[in-house]
Amino acid sequence: MTSLASPRIVPLVLPPLTRADDYDLDEGPVWEDLDFTGLDCSGRDLTDAVFTGCDLTAVTWEDTALRGVTITDCRAERLSVTTLRAASSHWRRSVLSGTRIGAAELHGGEWDQCVVSGCKVGYLNLRAASLTDVVFEGCVFDDLDVMEASLTRVEFRDCRAGMVTARGATFADTSLVGLDFAGIDDPSALAGALVSHEQVFELAPVFAARAGLIVED
Repeated sequence: MTSLASPRIVPLVLPPLTRADDYDLDEGPVWEDLDFTGLDCSGRDLTDAVFTGCDLTAVTWEDTALRGVTITDCRAERLSVTTLRAASSHWRRSVLSGTRIGAAELHGGEWDQCVVSGCKVGYLNLRAASLTDVVFEGCVFDDLDVMEASLTRVEFRDCRAGMVTARGATFADTSLVGLDFAGIDDPSALAGALVSHEQVFELAPVFAARAGLIVED
């Protein structure tokens, strides 16, 4: 039986928090130990902002520029956002949960010791991102794009995806057994990842087509 190193997840424990308000938002771009629950950050430019030890529950990020943002030891739950524009962002020891997103632009970012739970994302763009010690659980992705991404000690649990784009990705100690996906651009791109016998059977027609085989019953 194949043995993989499990994701190293440290339970999130927030420090005592001070309630934030619109004034605090104007005082950035570095925030620490603040409770932003329910605040509307729509239209703000938070490029390269830093959140540490914060509660971001039910924050509205419509049309918010979050490129390069750093989120460390934070809880982000039930975010209100149609398109999450956070390319090249850094997520460390944080939890993202219970959020519905049309598109998540997270390409080129870094994820370390994070949990993504109970989220539904139309298009999750993790191209060229680096994911280390990350758990996805109970999530649904219409399209999951990990092209040229690096996944180390990543695990999917009870997740579903439509199309998976994985060309050029690298996998180490990563389990896709808990990811039910409908299609993939290149099955050979999953080299190094753990999959189930059932997934291999389902991928067989794609392997055959790429090999130029003619299959007849």
